[in-house]
Amino acid sequence: MLSTQPELVWQGRIHLGDEPGVYGDADYPGIALELPLTLRKTDPAGPDSTTLVLRTQDVQTFTGYPGHLITVTAYVPDPADPFHADEQVLATARLTSADNNRKEIPLDLGGLTSPIFVSVRVRVDTEVPPGLYDDFVVTKLSNQSANFVFVASFGFSA
Repeated sequence: MLSTQPELVWQGRIHLGDEPGVYGDADYPGIALELPLTLRKTDPAGPDSTTLVLRTQDVQTFTGYPGHLITVTAYVPDPADPFHADEQVLATARLTSADNNRKEIPLDLGGLTSPIFVSVRVRVDTEVPPGLYDDFVVTKLSNQSANFVFVASFGFSA
């Protein structure tokens, strides 16, 4: 069972889409953003899973298109080179109008050693023709873990 209280990892206003200035109060990086975070396991006997929760504003996708791509990637140390990390995709999901601006992304962290460095990338659905991309705002990223077995912090911290 997930904790009833999600742990806030990041909160702000980042506008994604193809029309800069639609949301004047939000930073505009373009059609994608990527947020780094560190996950730490607090109970070695606890489950090797957690759920990230992404909140948005004004997501309005077109029927027949897959929706905005969310990719969670782990950066795993390369045993052959201590100054190199390998990327391992942990999960992908699609954000659509049906999600009502809230998307849960379950993560299986089995086989990974704490601390676990991950990034959450959100990319606008580009199967839609340019000029018709959905403009929306990413507002919050939270971690929801059973009994806080995994806790999260924004950024990569060893």
